[in-house]
Amino acid sequence: MQSFIELVKDHALILKAANKLLTLVEAPDHVPHAAFDTLRRLSCQLDAHLHAENDFLRMDADDGHREFQTLATAHGARFDDLVSEWGVFLRAWTEKNIAEDWSTFRHEAQRMMARLIAQVDEENETLYPAALKSGLIRFMPAIKSAA
Repeated sequence: MQSFIELVKDHALILKAANKLLTLVEAPDHVPHAAFDTLRRLSCQLDAHLHAENDFLRMDADDGHREFQTLATAHGARFDDLVSEWGVFLRAWTEKNIAEDWSTFRHEAQRMMARLIAQVDEENETLYPAALKSGLIRFMPAIKSAA
C-alpha cells in the first residue's frame, strides 16, 4: 500500500523537474541537450509515479469506497487525457527535434508543464486526501522490521 508521504514526495520531485524544464526553456539561451535530458528524467519519474498510483486509482467501486471512486472517476478522464497528450509530446520531442525547432518546443513545453503542474496540485489537494480518508493509502511509509 502506498503512503501519502511517498506520493507527495514523488510529486515534489516531478515538480522540481518540471520547473527545471521551464527554467531551461524560458532562458535566453537555447539548450536542447539539457532540455532533452531533463525531459527524459521527468519521464522516468512520471513512469515510476504512475505505477505507484495505479493500485488505488483503478480500484472497483464495489470495494466499498464509493466516495473516493466518484472523485477518482471525475479525475480519471482529465488524467487519461493528460497521459495521452504526454505520450504524444514525448514521441514528438526527440533531442534532434528540440534542437531543430526550439521555439515550438519552448511553447509546447510551457503548455505541457502547466498542465502537469496543475494535475499534481489537484491530486495533492483533493485526490490524495480522499484516498487517505478512505484508507486506500496510509499516511506514513510502512516501517520494515529488522529481522
